[in-house]
Amino acid sequence: MDFMLKLKKLSKEYFTFVVIPHSGKGTRQFKFNKVLLYAILGITTTLCISLVLLIISLANTNYALHTSLNNASQLQRLSSQQKQEINELRNRTSAINEKLNTISELEEKVRSMVGLRTPVNAPASKPTSRSFDRSTISTDADESILEDTDYNLEVLATEMDGKIENLSDLIADVGDQLKILESRPDLMPTEGKITSKFGYRTSPFTGKRQFHQGIDIANDKGTPIYAAGTGIVTFSGWNAGYGKTIIISHGNGYRSVYAHNNENLVETGQKVKKGDVIAKMGSTGKSTGPHLHFEIHSKGVQINPENVLIRK
Repeated sequence: MDFMLKLKKLSKEYFTFVVIPHSGKGTRQFKFNKVLLYAILGITTTLCISLVLLIISLANTNYALHTSLNNASQLQRLSSQQKQEINELRNRTSAINEKLNTISELEEKVRSMVGLRTPVNAPASKPTSRSFDRSTISTDADESILEDTDYNLEVLATEMDGKIENLSDLIADVGDQLKILESRPDLMPTEGKITSKFGYRTSPFTGKRQFHQGIDIANDKGTPIYAAGTGIVTFSGWNAGYGKTIIISHGNGYRSVYAHNNENLVETGQKVKKGDVIAKMGSTGKSTGPHLHFEIHSKGVQINPENVLIRK
């Protein structure tokens, strides 16, 4: 009640503003009701404060928006860079995988060339790697791609470890196999014409049917005779009807015999390599003319030399 009385009293009060020119003439007075003046001042103050707060709010919003745009731009650049790095890593991974495939193919070719079989414990199939492809750029997608990348790298690392082990075994196997192939008596022991084959024939001395235990290769006297395979000379000398004879042990159950030689060029106990000249063709012993009587024994059994010899 007191407030209303004060307000009513205040409404009857005025502020008087006197405007006095420098000339002192035409003085003007302005009267303003105190309530109205207070109301205008209050509204003006409120508007000013609101305007200041609005400006501050807009400034903060603009700064936040600018910062957000900068962050978004940085994130986009970072995401683009990560995507490029992932693509490069994927390409490198793919290249490594292709090289591993090439190594596998070469390994198989080497084994085939030297007559080795694929190990029984070799993996039947390679681990299947998961796909890298993604159509959108996002944090979840990038994490998924990186997980796939790690998975594929682990797969490749495992494969490479296996390849290193396989290649080490292959080197050892090839070394052993090359020794076997080098010692295998499969080189034609001399040049000439095969005049008598392995098996039953009519004897040129008795005219009766008899078993011929090797092959006869005829040529001129003095024609070089070669070791059919690498090995150790276990006999070099005269052997009854065989005349001057050389016997070579090749290992792996193989033994070769060279008979009717005109001259033996190696001695017992001497190591010879495949292709070394070991004798000269002749007609010593029980022979009808210059030729080489050549035999191959496998694990104590005489076999057909033509089943072992490789003709060029």
